[in-house]
Order: sequence, then C-alpha cells, then structure tokens
Amino acid sequence: MNMRKIIVAIFTLLLVSNASSAYATRDLPTKTKATRENILEDAVIDLLDSQMTQAAEKYYGAKNSKGVRFDCQQVLSIKKLDHPGSMMFEAILEGVSYFGPHNSPSHIFKVTIRKDYHTNGWEMKSFKVRNLKPHEVYECRDPA
Repeated sequence: MNMRKIIVAIFTLLLVSNASSAYATRDLPTKTKATRENILEDAVIDLLDSQMTQAAEKYYGAKNSKGVRFDCQQVLSIKKLDHPGSMMFEAILEGVSYFGPHNSPSHIFKVTIRKDYHTNGWEMKSFKVRNLKPHEVYECRDPA
C-alpha cells in the first residue's frame, strides 16, 4: 500500500504540474470516468509515450516509423523495484500502432520500460510486437 501511495503522489504531481487550463476546460466525450486511477493511468501513458515511439522506431526502422501513432494505449502493469521508498519502477504498456488517420491499425506493441540504478531516467528495455489479426476486436480504453 505504501508503494501505491508513492506512485500516486508522483503521478499526481506530474499531472497537476503539466495540466494546462485549455485541457481543464474542455469537455470531450469519453466512456472512461475521470477516477483517480484512470487519470493516473493517463498520466503514465503520457509520461512514457516517447518510449513507445522508440519501440516503433526500432521495429519499423527510423525512416519507416515516421508518422506512426498509437491508439488504445494501456498500462498492463507497474511495479516498484528494489525497496519501499525507492524511486525505481518497471512499467509494461501496450498499444496498437497505425500510420495516418484513415489507415487500419497494424500491430500491437507491448513495451517494458524501466527506471532504476542502471538507467538514465525512464528507458525502454524491451518490446514485443504481434500483428493485429483481421477482424480482431481489440479492447480500447478511452482516456479519462
């Protein structure tokens, strides 16, 4: 429970410090309730988006990855590393890649990202990619 409080505090501070008044006043349609947990998940996804992009660049190649975007991103897991009170984490995120607004999704990326003694901030450690099967229904969670 102590670990959860620390993670919640970190991501709440990140969310509050980076929130702009434009986003605070927008009322976008979403099916996801703005609960604390959902807002924190959105903050983690936003914080680690560049590592998701790195995985796409490694998979598609730097030249071919231009314009790749992710949809249906979700945090599969996040855990504390080392000991209680440390600021070391491992997170696993998943998302569906696509190129351009009118193209079908193509691949599902599962990316492991770490922040520990051996990294300089958050770093992508590994990723797995699988093809999105034709007519496969992929569960999406709208941002809160």
